[in-house]
Amino acid sequence: MKHKMFSYREYINIIKHFKFLIKDFKNVNKKTKQFCIIRHDVEFSLDRALMIARLDYNLGIKSSFFIQVKNDCYNGISDRGILIIKEILKLKHFIGLHFYFSKTQKNLKVLKFEFKKQTKILETAIGKKIDRFSIHRPSKWILKQDSKIFKPYINTYSKLYFEFREDPKNIKYYSDSNHNWKYGYPKLINKFQKYQILLHPDEWSKEGGGQKENLKKLIQENKQRFIKNMDGEYKTFKRYFKI
Repeated sequence: MKHKMFSYREYINIIKHFKFLIKDFKNVNKKTKQFCIIRHDVEFSLDRALMIARLDYNLGIKSSFFIQVKNDCYNGISDRGILIIKEILKLKHFIGLHFYFSKTQKNLKVLKFEFKKQTKILETAIGKKIDRFSIHRPSKWILKQDSKIFKPYINTYSKLYFEFREDPKNIKYYSDSNHNWKYGYPKLINKFQKYQILLHPDEWSKEGGGQKENLKKLIQENKQRFIKNMDGEYKTFKRYFKI
């Protein structure tokens, strides 16, 4: 029976398909002839990020999870958020900053300040230095900025790992953004030996399903988490609501 799209079963099949090529960012250099980098930008759910981290661990790979510190959907620097991040680290994965910078802003001084600030917040929260970052919804302006601004951190969008063009010559990019494979479905293509695959943990679930179905699940999951948090803080919560 054909399984649903964006199910964990499908996710596992994608990873297995590329497993022989998978390398970490820091193991790729100008002389590397083949690689596949697996990257996870966390947008809505740390719980789902941990699930994907466990799947990756069971598949025998190390991947990178990029966490936002300016996000209204989850708190990566709360006690619970930090516990989840540390659990991901225990699984031998890498943590990086999912850097947010307004698309309307084009000031190098502000960019440098904001990057240092967000990096410091994440490093202080988890008690560990990070060495990498991804940019949340990058503008063309920010992608063109001098890499010196971000040194010594690994930039997932640097030319070593990524080609910002519709018809890449050397590095094929796949992304499941918005529950849609805009750049094609992940598969090996004869003309490419290098790949970067962005797989958002928020898009994947045990059952899988379409975009609307997935969004409903995410809302319900976060609703239950919110209710539990309110119950823990509000002594008379159960007086008014059944949980």
